[in-house]
Amino acid sequence: MKLLMWFLLIPLLAFSGNGQAQNVITISVDTADSRQTLDGFGASGAWWAQAVGSWSDENRQRIVDLLFNPTTGIGLTIFRYNIGGGEQNLVDPWRMTETFEIGPRQYDWSRDANAMRVLRAARDAGVTEVVVFANSPPGRLTISGRAAGNPGGSSNLTPDNFDDFAQYLVDITRHLIEDEHIPVRWISPINEPQWDWQPSKGQEGAHYTTDEIKGVLLALQSAIDESDLDVRISAIEAGEWSSASMYARVLFEEPQLAQTLDHFAVHSYWSSVSEKQTFARFMARHYPHVPLWMSEWTEMQEGRDYGMDSALVMANVIHDDLTMGEVTSWQYWIAVSKYNFRDGLIYTREYGERIEPTKRLWAMGNYSRFVRPGAVRLAAASDHDAVRATAFQIPGTEAMTLVVINNSRDPQTIALEGITADGQTISLYSTSEENDLARVYSGAARQTYILEASSVTTIVFESESGA
Repeated sequence: MKLLMWFLLIPLLAFSGNGQAQNVITISVDTADSRQTLDGFGASGAWWAQAVGSWSDENRQRIVDLLFNPTTGIGLTIFRYNIGGGEQNLVDPWRMTETFEIGPRQYDWSRDANAMRVLRAARDAGVTEVVVFANSPPGRLTISGRAAGNPGGSSNLTPDNFDDFAQYLVDITRHLIEDEHIPVRWISPINEPQWDWQPSKGQEGAHYTTDEIKGVLLALQSAIDESDLDVRISAIEAGEWSSASMYARVLFEEPQLAQTLDHFAVHSYWSSVSEKQTFARFMARHYPHVPLWMSEWTEMQEGRDYGMDSALVMANVIHDDLTMGEVTSWQYWIAVSKYNFRDGLIYTREYGERIEPTKRLWAMGNYSRFVRPGAVRLAAASDHDAVRATAFQIPGTEAMTLVVINNSRDPQTIALEGITADGQTISLYSTSEENDLARVYSGAARQTYILEASSVTTIVFESESGA
């Protein structure tokens, strides 16, 4: 049965328990207006996997299940595995890495054992696609001799080492695919190249000029072609949307890269909605067939927050990136954090095996558990600024999912317009101060639905046949 478009299901007033009329917010879905197809939601294993990998089997598995299990957790399908450059001279041990390399094209595959335990467990829990990424080449190849950048923040990899760096990445990727059976789909060799990475930053990183970026990517593509591995390049992990067009021109004006790159990756730090819209329009105008990924974000604010305040910040960034930026994938940065920051989906402590899920975890799950790879975003609109909605459909089915953010500190009543729900079961899953991605309703369609105050709610439509 074809879904009807713009069909008003309900009146514009509802009544509370005391009989008083309440305003009803209308969410309209245009099932004829299809937008981008989703590649999936994910998170990075930096900098926590090498710590959590040393935990007891029970607690390590609990972390993995919270992040990647589609039934008991939030069902992330993309895992970002950090190919470390081997930097050990850092104050923070979480930011130190092990490199598999012991010499040119010589490797000790027993290294990085803790992070590898997490990677294997994530694969077994439901991860279907892995991005391997390097914040820096290994110290052996850098100008400074370190993976933590070049003092002064200038470039740290000379052109005569581009090929060796590319081969290093391909060798490790081959091991992960062929020996470890890890579903690596992309290699990301460069991360936030515009910043002045140097040891004082306290983490691995490398600055690149635009010419160096092009050189590294061409060397990597050549190494991939010679390897016969079924992987692509993910590039270039631009640190913000406002300057991303400079890098996009470099990549997609190069014929070989334009032919092989299947997306452009950008980070949402320090980026306004208008900057996202400007870059998305630039890409649509100049490179309309290139999907956008948002491949790294966390809220850059000090102080831990377990509640809905930071969860709503994150949910609104996801909403903006999906609707204004039209990204096809949204990937979180540090999934587990020991820091005094509004960052991890799960908090832990410097010592011990504390597991403290946040509302951010469950709010991301409102998207990732229910909006699966292959879902197509549909145009959706709310007639109230406090309530924001995105809609998705699985092609060829009547299955539809809406994710609705209530930024108001009061409950809100909503009506759905443009969806025929005859013969379908409707389920609502809410994340709020009271609920952690809990099912709060399941049954026949209603005229109106109540959103909890300060909440993210997923509305799932399924036909009785499951189609």
